[in-house]
Amino acid sequence: MKRLALALLVLSAAAGCGSGMNLAGTKLTLTAVNSNVGQAVFHLDCGPTGGDVSDPAGACAALGHDPKLVTSPQPYTCIGGTTSWFDMTISGRLAGKPVHRRFSTCWTPQMATLRKLGLANSLGRHVLRRRHGIVLPGTTRAFLPGTLRPGDLLTCTILHHRLQLGIRERFGPIGSTGVGGKKVASVTLTGNRHPDGSVSASCHLGTS
Repeated sequence: MKRLALALLVLSAAAGCGSGMNLAGTKLTLTAVNSNVGQAVFHLDCGPTGGDVSDPAGACAALGHDPKLVTSPQPYTCIGGTTSWFDMTISGRLAGKPVHRRFSTCWTPQMATLRKLGLANSLGRHVLRRRHGIVLPGTTRAFLPGTLRPGDLLTCTILHHRLQLGIRERFGPIGSTGVGGKKVASVTLTGNRHPDGSVSASCHLGTS
């Protein structure tokens, strides 16, 4: 009887390990944007399994056991520099239901969603080729919606200086970059990303 009870306990535990959410109809796109690195895009399908993450089957198994990896991702905070923090978006369908989540996190395996879905150590393979929005010296230029995406670059060559400014995920001022100093004319490149997806930029002499 003890052996039978032990066998039943083992079978029960095994069944529990295989249980989880039915992910049929799951089709997710995960994007990560850092204005200094660019934009990375990942795809994960479950039921049937597919996508371009490092281990789709393992990612689907992890998601089946813990759907909160997508429905309630927990960002990880770190002190990291300009290449550490990413604005992330998870969109698509989870078990056939629409899902859309936006958050910012340090890019590290300590962030459960990145680790368990196989994103943490494969960022470089998924970064898109960066588009360049060229701004001529002394001009202000507007780029139509869709011309430049988050992670792309604004560039300007002025007084032999090549200025570059990465486009942020969020709307509003992108920031500015420039050079200047004693006996060196100051030059500045500034940009804005607007709610309709358009981008405006100015390249000029001076610091403002």
